[in-house]
Amino acid sequence: MSKDLIQILKLHYTGPRRNIGFTFFAVKNEKPIDPFRRIFLYEIDAECILALIRPKYPLTDPESGERIESFDPCWDNPIPKTAWLTILAELHAIQPRDEPEAAFLTAFKQWLQQALNLGDYVTVSGNL
Repeated sequence: MSKDLIQILKLHYTGPRRNIGFTFFAVKNEKPIDPFRRIFLYEIDAECILALIRPKYPLTDPESGERIESFDPCWDNPIPKTAWLTILAELHAIQPRDEPEAAFLTAFKQWLQQALNLGDYVTVSGNL
């Protein structure tokens, strides 16, 4: 995958370029949609999104049909479109405190909406 196909969204992260984080990517027919841009959030910036994802578990893996009990920060987490639609609605309800936070959430919501329009589901892959 080309580096230009991964967009890094930052809000609070100021550390070294290589650090713990999460890549979000759209999946169609059990394959990542390329060349649709993936999005990477450093752990500190991803927390606001992960806080909305974790309560959705347990989920049914859209690839295998298996029940997944909890979010795994070390592995791929395929999350069904229905869960993402709920998360997207919750993101729209958030009232950001400042302009950088508003811009961050707007960029993520726009990416997520496009990913859901193109794909069957969205996977979150942690690098912990």
